[in-house]
Amino acid sequence: MIVEIQFMKGIKESTLPIIKLTKSRNGETGTGTFFFIKPEIFQLMKVTNNFNIQGIFLLWENKKIESKNIEIFFKEGKPFLLKAIFIFKNSKEWFEFLNFMNYYSKETGLLFTEKNNLF
Repeated sequence: MIVEIQFMKGIKESTLPIIKLTKSRNGETGTGTFFFIKPEIFQLMKVTNNFNIQGIFLLWENKKIESKNIEIFFKEGKPFLLKAIFIFKNSKEWFEFLNFMNYYSKETGLLFTEKNNLF
């Protein structure tokens, strides 16, 4: 089964993100903010001279969640950080996102830590 993140269709991003999740008090809506430090897509863009990030695509089990809400931050004139934001407007979208995260964490070993349990 394919479980991956892409910025250009057909090209898997192997850099693991740092993810910040927020959820509304009623649990119906939320956001997922992904931070990629020096993602591989930057190197590919440099090599191919293709600077066309099409969005962020979360793919699994023939399903897809996508967002066009992407920012790139530069350090010393070079792309350094990619930030992508997903906004979930209802409990179905939130559940689908959590479903992806469950598969993605099993595939990559990415762990979830609640903010209150960090220290």
